[in-house]
Amino acid sequence: MRLATHHLSGAERYLRMLSAFAPPATLLEVRYRVQGRDLARFFLDAHDPDAASTIVRLGRRTDVYVGVAPRVRKGGTREDIAPTALLWVDCDGPAAVAALLAFQPAASMIVTSGSSEHTGIRGDVDGLANAHGYWALTHPLSAEDLHDANRRLALALGADPRCADPPRILRVPDTLNFKGDPPRPVRLRQFTSTRHQPAEILTNLPPSRTPQATLPTQTIAGRRDDADPLLAIEPAHYVQVLTKREPGRDNKIRCPFHSDRTPSFHVYSTPGQGWTCFGCTTPSGKLLGGDIYTLASLLWSIPTRGPGFIELQSRLDAQFGINRGGERSGPRATVRARERTHADSPAHQARRAPRAL
Repeated sequence: MRLATHHLSGAERYLRMLSAFAPPATLLEVRYRVQGRDLARFFLDAHDPDAASTIVRLGRRTDVYVGVAPRVRKGGTREDIAPTALLWVDCDGPAAVAALLAFQPAASMIVTSGSSEHTGIRGDVDGLANAHGYWALTHPLSAEDLHDANRRLALALGADPRCADPPRILRVPDTLNFKGDPPRPVRLRQFTSTRHQPAEILTNLPPSRTPQATLPTQTIAGRRDDADPLLAIEPAHYVQVLTKREPGRDNKIRCPFHSDRTPSFHVYSTPGQGWTCFGCTTPSGKLLGGDIYTLASLLWSIPTRGPGFIELQSRLDAQFGINRGGERSGPRATVRARERTHADSPAHQARRAPRAL
């Protein structure tokens, strides 16, 4: 997918890429420095054709930042952001900038506001001591999946992990950076209108330390159902048994739910983390993932609620040689709690039709 961005300024191209998938009535959060100290803020319509000129005029007088993810309301928390089709990193220093320039697929945008003399690379391009890299996506991600993907990019490139948070505000091209004297121009140094499938970017990255697409396994009292022996089986074992595919040294297999030339199905080390496919989404846009019950439900087309859950658990018990002595995962209330947990999960929504990214 490509965006029509001919004859636009750097700020206009930047804001259009930020708001390309933003629903009507979403907002851009704009923050600016007052008297060299505190940040004030206001909001603009994400699709306002004059937004870029408004921000640039202000950005010629003081530091200005914009929320990378459009807002659904006037706020600056994770709950205020709209699903976003953009990943980003903040690369500070020569090593991180070099990693950004070498990364494939190449960033859709690179915005700079530093001095290239500190990097020792690309000396023909001014402003690469610090760089923000952006990858435009074909599909918006939820706040949880966005945060996870940004953290994985930051980990891979040696970038600042604090900038992975979805409400992050960053500088806009064509404004000035007033942290130095004289102020330095903020420039759009690289731009391509090509959008990437998330799997193109994520499959070759290391997993985050805390996967976001796992499912809670709770009882009615809100405690983990430690009495269920299925939930103690390591993901590497149950994934191999259920899919007949052995995880490689990188803890990945080819996803059984979509055509997967490059393995995008990540198998984590503990049952609480489970598995995640970075090439599939649920109808709500979340990455597809879960635990042993979720994987078996998707593979066998057995529901995770009602009588289907009892059948699913019985088949898994038989598959892994578990004898419950006539009991089904503790008291009936616990079984009902797991039914509700999986009924509300993103993976249950996608049981019949997980979607490839």
